Amino acid sequence: MNNKERIIKTIKIIAYLFSYMMVTVVAFNYGYMYYAIKFDGASAPPSVSFIFAVPFIIAILVCVVLIKIIKKRMKE
Repeated sequence: MNNKERIIKTIKIIAYLFSYMMVTVVAFNYGYMYYAIKFDGASAPPSVSFIFAVPFIIAILVCVVLIKIIKKRMKE
């Protein structure tokens, strides 16, 4: 395994970890917002917690783009 293949594998692992972190953060915030509305009288709906997924989605897309660029340069 050469250096570029190791870099690609590392980026894939990072993207995989970002996806699990995204699910964890969104699920926690959804539950928090749900019970905040039910007991504390918050005014925002629980679906607002999906906004927290946006930075993770951007990071995953950056990882995918980096992998595509590195694979393209490997062929040359």
